[in-house]
Amino acid sequence: MNTCLRPVAEQDAAALFTLVDTHRAALASWLPWVAATHTQQDSLAFLQHSVAARQQGSQYDWLILVDGQLAGVCGLHSVSAANRRACVGYWLAPPYVGRGVMQAALQQLCGQAFGPLGLQRLVIDPALANVRSIAVAQRAGFGFEGILRQHLWLHGQPHDAASYSLLATEWAVRQPVQA
Repeated sequence: MNTCLRPVAEQDAAALFTLVDTHRAALASWLPWVAATHTQQDSLAFLQHSVAARQQGSQYDWLILVDGQLAGVCGLHSVSAANRRACVGYWLAPPYVGRGVMQAALQQLCGQAFGPLGLQRLVIDPALANVRSIAVAQRAGFGFEGILRQHLWLHGQPHDAASYSLLATEWAVRQPVQA
C-alpha cells in the first residue's frame, strides 16, 4: 500500500465532496465542518481558501492518496512563521482507518513541516473523547502536554481536548540515518 501526500487543488472539489458525502456520518462525529459541507461548491470553497492560505504561508493542506485513491486530508493550520509552529489536522475515510495510512501521512507531513517549511513545533489537539485521534498522535511520537478545558465546540457542546506536541529535534532523532 503506497501512501503519499499531494497539495490540494481546486480541481479536487468533486472527488473531495464525494468522499466526505459518502462517509458523512462517520466523519461528522469529530469534524464540525462536515455539517456545513452540503455541496461540491462547499468543497470548492474550502479548496480555494486552502490554496490562497498556502500562498500566504498560513495553512498547508494535502490530500492523502493511497495507491492513487483519495483517502483523506491532512494539514498544518494556524501556522506561525514568526514562532515556527503550527497545528496539525487530519481525517481519513473509514475504509482506510486502522491500516497505517495516517502514520505514513503524518511522517510525510512532519518531513515537510520540519524540513522545507522550517517549523520547530507541531501541535495536535484532539477531543479528549476521540481515542482514535489520540492514538494517532501518540503513535506519531507526539508527547502529551495536558488537557485544554472546553477547547473544542462540537455538536453544540464544549469539549475538552488533549494537547500533544512534537518538536523538530524530537522528530529528527527518530529518522533513519541517510547513507
